[in-house]
Amino acid sequence: MTDETLFIPRCTIAAFAKSDGVVAELKRLQQHHLLARAQYEVFVGDIDALVNQYPTGGTPELLIIEHDGSIEELDRVADISAAFTQIIVISNNNDVGRYRKLLNRGGSDYLFTPLTQELLLASLSRTFAKTENRPIGALHMFTGCGGGTGASTIAQNAAILLSQVPNKRVLLIDFDIMSGSMSLNFDISPVRGTSELLRDPRSITSQEIARIAHERNSNLQILCSSPTLEPGFQLRSDNFIDILDSARTLADHIVIDMPSGWSTLHTRVLSVAERVTLVTACDLRSFQLMRRIQDLSSKTRQHMSEPDLVLNRWTKKSESIISRKTYQDTLRSGRLIEVGDFQSAAENAAVTGKLVAELTSRPPEMSALVAYLQERTSARATETATASPSLVKRLFGRGG
Repeated sequence: MTDETLFIPRCTIAAFAKSDGVVAELKRLQQHHLLARAQYEVFVGDIDALVNQYPTGGTPELLIIEHDGSIEELDRVADISAAFTQIIVISNNNDVGRYRKLLNRGGSDYLFTPLTQELLLASLSRTFAKTENRPIGALHMFTGCGGGTGASTIAQNAAILLSQVPNKRVLLIDFDIMSGSMSLNFDISPVRGTSELLRDPRSITSQEIARIAHERNSNLQILCSSPTLEPGFQLRSDNFIDILDSARTLADHIVIDMPSGWSTLHTRVLSVAERVTLVTACDLRSFQLMRRIQDLSSKTRQHMSEPDLVLNRWTKKSESIISRKTYQDTLRSGRLIEVGDFQSAAENAAVTGKLVAELTSRPPEMSALVAYLQERTSARATETATASPSLVKRLFGRGG
């Protein structure tokens, strides 16, 4: 399991390898959910096979090649490559000098065998982060285990708490198009918001999101819409994921407030979010759905952290219904957070146009949530990616 923010955008990738072990790992990578947006092909062969595959150019955005020869032999690849093409070299030679030579001449990464899925995914993610020349924010999915769990309240207050961390930007996104509470709770009447982006998928860009997002404070922006039961267009999960892809470049933390229930969209976001927080009420129905989500998570979140669980409105009476230990045993390695009932504080805060997390003095029922988010942000080291020109540009100074 990796602690990095792994993100692979829509892209084209071609891999060339000869040894059985490397070919097998590269083919396994084709099945990984993080490459769902990538056009990825694996070929058995070396530099000769690569050059023959692209005799007139037209190379993909990323080339992965198993190569134990000299770094200079990669000149043949440069002769037929597009200026934007990046390259990752795989070798059984772990010589540090060879590694430095490749990077100094513009290669994106150098991996030596034996390979693992985690190494490959981390390398691909780093490569695309450098190409974009900007950091990639972490996705935080908040979803309820059934209706009425208070998941939206937790998500919205969590976004506020994350935005109070110095020098961290947060984008809060409402994916509950039909019955979301975000516009009401934050007293926003957006002219354009999530619904409008989904209505016209061509408008889904980081620039447009930044333009229409509501600024709650200097570190917190909110993307939402006035809820409607008749959006007038088909809701496609791909378009929601496109919003997240674009949002990643705008903030350090992207908090996603999911609609109640479960759908294909939930499964898609579950598979790509770096952190997942389930919010449950203390009843058997919610507990059973939580267990089913956990089972699904074990299949879709390979090499990623296990979901955490918020026991919302937790009281001594709750313990007598379903014990804390029962929840903890179900969670595997995820965190368990007990949040008390702060409804009265929320009502008082609403009178002043605020959410509870925005109050100077927060109720003690929220202390566990505050501690949890502080731990989450301190555990994640935000890396600032620096630009890395393509191998072709660095070696030969070729233009696009």
